[in-house]
Amino acid sequence: MAELPEPIAHLSEAIYRTYAARRGSEGERSYLGMSTFGTECDRALWYAWRKAHPPEVFDGRKLRLFATGHREEARLIEDLRAIGVRIEEVDPQTGEQWAVSSLGGHLRGHLDGIATNVPDAPKTAHVLECKTHGDKSYKELIKHGVEKSKPGHYAQMQLYMHHEGVDRALYVAVNKNDDSIFTQRVAYDRQVAERLIGRARRIIQATNAPAKLFDDPTSKAAFVCQWCPALAVCHEGALAQFNCRTCLHSTPVVDDSDNATWHCELHERDLSLAEQAAGCPQHLYLPSLVPGEQIDADEYSVTYQMPDGTTWVDEAVPCS
Repeated sequence: MAELPEPIAHLSEAIYRTYAARRGSEGERSYLGMSTFGTECDRALWYAWRKAHPPEVFDGRKLRLFATGHREEARLIEDLRAIGVRIEEVDPQTGEQWAVSSLGGHLRGHLDGIATNVPDAPKTAHVLECKTHGDKSYKELIKHGVEKSKPGHYAQMQLYMHHEGVDRALYVAVNKNDDSIFTQRVAYDRQVAERLIGRARRIIQATNAPAKLFDDPTSKAAFVCQWCPALAVCHEGALAQFNCRTCLHSTPVVDDSDNATWHCELHERDLSLAEQAAGCPQHLYLPSLVPGEQIDADEYSVTYQMPDGTTWVDEAVPCS
């Protein structure tokens, strides 16, 4: 009997590369996402918000896993509709996915839908949130409920309910290992939502990096630091990326609009996303993004004493 050929690895790699290429064309998130509040670390959120480090890069296999989660969401919605739950996936006012925002448009989130005719509460509108879980995570969810086992998902729903003026959420989770489905109705808690908005406001308006969650990223308690994309900037002395969001002249405008505006105080104008990414010759780093102690400053330069004893001058080109 002829031997079977070895698996063709280059075909799977080609599939993964396709997912990576698609992701590369989607662009980077420019706002603080309501789905990111599962982390306790304000500093990590602030670094990401300020674009202080490169965006986290996922390989093709991981991106395909994310795509599987999105497809499962559509399947769960079909399952709910099959039992009579009515779901609006699109905001009738915009014709697009339900979206919520606040703090001048800098805090944003996207809902899976609005559900009505839910058993036990057929007349109540619910924010719909669909998630997939590995077996261990799913068992924790069954045991403790979403608030304790998945505080980030709980926070996300609280923010969605707050901004949509809805007082219930329907959390639907599927176990990726055996296809078990878990559902839980979640009540709106105004105090929780307002605390989350206050936290987001502090992060958005902060000009200094918040305190570190752990001083020693190698300690057992700080295992989350090892997976954080801000590790190099936060703990290893790396200089932040060069862009308008890391510059001391630029400020996020928090007003009643939905424009997510950034304003340059030096040039006295608002900045497009392309301009924010590019920066300009007058860029000066926010001092807390420099891994040294500020010892001098003038209009176009800031001088720092670095940990190794050397002096570094952050110098801008004078305006002409």
